[in-house]
Amino acid sequence: MNMKGAYLSFSRTAVSSHAAEQSGTGAPHPTTLPRMITAPGKFREVLECGASVPLSALRVAAKTRDVPIMKAVGLFLIFAALACALESSATTNPTVRVATAQAAGRVVDFRLTNSAAVLARVERNLEALEAIVHKAGAEKCDVLALPEDTAGLLNWVGVNEALAKEVLPKVVNRMIERLGRAAAQHRMYLVVCSDHIESDGAMYNTAFFLGRDGYEIGRYHKVCPTWGEGGARKRGSSFPVFQTSDLGTVGMLICYDLVIPETARALALQGADIIFFPTMGGAAIGEDDIGVQALRVRAAENFTWLVVAHRGSGAMIISPKGTIVAEAKGPDGLAIADIDVRGGREGGDSMNRQRDMRARLFRERNPDAFKILTEANPPVLDKVPIDRTREEMGRIMARALTVGEDEFRDANKLVAAGKIDEARVAFERLQKEYPDTWIDRRSEERLAKLGPGEGTKKSAGLASKYSGDSGIANDPAVLYADNFESGDMKRWDQHRGGVTMSEARPNAGRWCAEMRMERGKNQGGDAVKWFMPGADRVYARCYVKFSADYQYNHHFLTLLANQRTNKWSAFGKAGLKPNGTYYSTGMEPWFAWGKSPSPGEVNLYTYYLDMEPDRKMNKYWGNGFFPPGPGKGQAASAKRMIPKLDQWQCWEFMIQANTAPEKADGKQAMWLDGELAGEFTGIRWRDDMDLKVNAFWLQHYGYDEGDPTKQYWKQSQSVWFDDVVVAREYIGPIKK
Repeated sequence: MNMKGAYLSFSRTAVSSHAAEQSGTGAPHPTTLPRMITAPGKFREVLECGASVPLSALRVAAKTRDVPIMKAVGLFLIFAALACALESSATTNPTVRVATAQAAGRVVDFRLTNSAAVLARVERNLEALEAIVHKAGAEKCDVLALPEDTAGLLNWVGVNEALAKEVLPKVVNRMIERLGRAAAQHRMYLVVCSDHIESDGAMYNTAFFLGRDGYEIGRYHKVCPTWGEGGARKRGSSFPVFQTSDLGTVGMLICYDLVIPETARALALQGADIIFFPTMGGAAIGEDDIGVQALRVRAAENFTWLVVAHRGSGAMIISPKGTIVAEAKGPDGLAIADIDVRGGREGGDSMNRQRDMRARLFRERNPDAFKILTEANPPVLDKVPIDRTREEMGRIMARALTVGEDEFRDANKLVAAGKIDEARVAFERLQKEYPDTWIDRRSEERLAKLGPGEGTKKSAGLASKYSGDSGIANDPAVLYADNFESGDMKRWDQHRGGVTMSEARPNAGRWCAEMRMERGKNQGGDAVKWFMPGADRVYARCYVKFSADYQYNHHFLTLLANQRTNKWSAFGKAGLKPNGTYYSTGMEPWFAWGKSPSPGEVNLYTYYLDMEPDRKMNKYWGNGFFPPGPGKGQAASAKRMIPKLDQWQCWEFMIQANTAPEKADGKQAMWLDGELAGEFTGIRWRDDMDLKVNAFWLQHYGYDEGDPTKQYWKQSQSVWFDDVVVAREYIGPIKK
C-alpha cells in the first residue's frame, strides 16, 4: 500500500491552545504532529484542533509508540469520529441555562448592635437564599445571579459603620462559603453582592463571581456609587472581565453603575458577552418605566446579554437586541432562559449586515473625539453646582433608610391622633433633617394637606435660637446670610446702581446697605445672590427702613426659581407668562394707585404657571396677592398692612413649590415684624419638579419709564437693608 503524500482529514470547531501556540493558526503545523501524537495526552488534542493529518506523521507516531501503522490509522479514525460527534453536539446545543432571582427583601434590623445577633440574622437570610439556589439547580441552570445587598446588611451598615468593620468580613466569607457550596452541588456558577471591607481597609460595594466548584473566580467593586452612597464607600477603579469556556466573557455591574452608560461600554469593549447586574433599581432616573427601558437600551447599544437580579421585583434577562426574554414572577421568583451567549447579535443595514454587530459597532467609534468623557471636572459642573458633600449626603441617606422611616411613621401617627400642630412641627423637622430625600418630599406633601395652623402666626422661628443672629449663618437650614458687617457687598454675586454701605443707624452692628433712588440719575440699586441648585421651600428675611419722606417704588424684594442650567431664566420676564423655566414672587409695598399711604401696602407680586393676564393691556404682569389669603384678595382692603417710615421693620416672605406637575398645592406667605400678613394656597408654580427656588434679589427699583408711580416721584429717596437671611424654614425676627 503506497501511502506517500496521503492525508486523513476531519473537522473540529474547537481549537486547542497548544496547537495555536505551535502554528499561530487554528490547526497544528504538520511538523508538530509527530511530537504531539507521541506526547502523553496530546493525541486527542490533535483531533480537537481540526486538521488534515499526513499519514507520514502517523507512521512516525506509530513507530515512536511501537504501534503497527494500520492500527494507528484505525485508532485515528475512531478518535476522529468521536471528535466529529462532539462537534455535532456542540453545534446543535450551544446554549447555557441562565437564571436570575428577584429575592424578597430580607433586611437586617439596623437596631441590632450585637455582632452575634447580626450574624444570626444574616444566617437566616442565607438559609432562605440557599433555597433559591437549590431551586435554580433543580431547573438545571448553569448560572444564577442574586440581587444587590444579597445578605441584607445595607441599611444596618449605614448606622453601624464602626461595628460593620468587624461584621462584614465574616458575613461575606459565610455568604460565599454557604451559597457557593449550595451552587457547587449543581455545578452552577453564582453571582452574589455585598458591601465588603478590602485589604486596604476601605469599604466597597462588591459583586463576587463564583465558579461551578463554588470558589471565587473574581470580584468587581462598584465604580459609580450614588453621591450619598459614595460617602462611606470607596469607588472601584476598573471593570474586570472573566473568561469562561461556557459563559463566554463575563462582566459585572452594580445598581447605579448602569445609570452611567460608559460602565457597560467599558465591559463591552473588553469583549463582555454577558453582564450580570445585581441591583435594587433601574438604569435611568425619570418617570414611568424609563428605568426598565434604559436597561433594554444598555443591552442593545452594547450588543451584550444583560442579566438583571433585582430585589423584590424586576428580575429579567435581556438579549443583545434589547428584547426581554425572561421575567421573574413573585417573591423569590426566577427568570430563566436558555441562551447562546455568543449569538443573538445579527444586524446591520442594507449595505453592511453582520453576524455579530460588535464587529462594526466598535470599529465605527471615534475615540479621539471622546476625550471629554474622561474629564474629571467637565464644564457642565460649573453650571450645576451641588450644595452637599458625599459625606453629608451619605449620613443623610443612612438615616433616611433607617431611623428616618420610623420618624416619618411617628409623624403620620400624630395626624391620625388629631394632634395636627404637633404633626406640623414633626414634618417641618423632618424636612430640615432629611433634605432632598423622599422624606423631605413626602413631608412637604403632608404639610400642604394639613394647611396653615394657628401656630404659624406666632412661630418663634429659626432666629429664636441665635441671640442677635450670632451663628445663624452656620445653621444647616440657612442657605445664605449677610449682616453687612464686612462693610462691603462682596458676599453678593452681583450688585448695581446706587448701592452704598452706610453707618447711619443700622438695625444692628456697624454697617447696613443703602440703596438710593435719584431722579434723572439712576433707577435705584439692586444685589443678587444665587444659592444653586436651590430648594422647594425657601424663606427670605430682611430688615428694611424707608426714608422719612419716602413715597412709593416699582419693585422690591424678590425670590426667584431659575433653571439649573440657566441662572438667569427668571430675570427679565416682565409681562410674560412663565413657560415652565422659571417662577418668582416679590414682597413689595403697593401704592394701589394712590389709595394706600406711603410706602404702600405689602403684597406678593407673583409670576406662576396659572397666572391671569392683564385684560386691558394684554400682558401677563405679576399677579398681586393681598392679605389675608388664602386667595389673592383685593388691594386697599381693611386687612391691608402698611409698613412704617423711618423705622426698621422685619420683612419676611416664602415660597413653597407644588409637589407634582399637575398639582396646585404650592403656597406663599409673608410676615411683617413676625406677624403673619397673608398666607396664600392653591398655587401651581411649576411643571418641572427640578425647578427650585435658587435666587434672592434685593432691589429698590423705580423711577423707570414703566413706573406707575410717576406722579409721586421725589427728587430722591432711600431704603436701608440689614440682617439678610435666606433659609429652608421660617426665620422670624432677631432675638434681642
